[in-house]
Amino acid sequence: MPRYRRYSSNPVIAFLTESVVYQIIIANVVVFILELTLRQTNFIDFFGLVPRLVVTKGYVWQLVTYMFLHGGFWHILLNMFIIYMFGSALEQVWGSDRFLKYYFACGLGAAAFSFIFSFNTTVIGASGAGYGILLAYAMLFPYTEIYVWGLFPVRARTLVIFLIVIEFVSGITGGDGIAHFAHLGGMAAGFLYLKGDRRASRFWYRVRMGLRRR
Repeated sequence: MPRYRRYSSNPVIAFLTESVVYQIIIANVVVFILELTLRQTNFIDFFGLVPRLVVTKGYVWQLVTYMFLHGGFWHILLNMFIIYMFGSALEQVWGSDRFLKYYFACGLGAAAFSFIFSFNTTVIGASGAGYGILLAYAMLFPYTEIYVWGLFPVRARTLVIFLIVIEFVSGITGGDGIAHFAHLGGMAAGFLYLKGDRRASRFWYRVRMGLRRR
């Protein structure tokens, strides 16, 4: 018997509970306000990702908490815009559970690259997960046109390839204080996640088909 999802008639409750994308955005905004309130403390040092501290002091929570911290208004605005614009489309296609798993997989992939390229540096932000979302969007909708700055139409696949090149070159040259390789780590984790997910789906499909033939 089909199961139907119940939706609340209360618009506030609906906004807070019916979309993982909205929940992620709200969580980031709440943490950002807390971050501003505690800016005179070591809040960012404790919850931002410092790979050296994870290894030497066991600060394993930083692998997740760093995704909810941001370096300023424009940083969080851009990340939340990406998550909203492209994450909403992915959540519609995949469903909330799969999207949430993918989101954190990309965030953890960005953290993994930080252990290689930013071992002694504090890394913060949802950018790694956001870049992973962009990659998935380009894989699902490669020919969809995205208007950069609202003016220039670019196909999603072309835009992502351009971003990969820019992030790689910027990561090598360095000096701008941005964790470019963490962005690439989010993309790499997203790519591996999607490829592995497809192979697993094909495997179980073949298993079901084989059992039906018996």
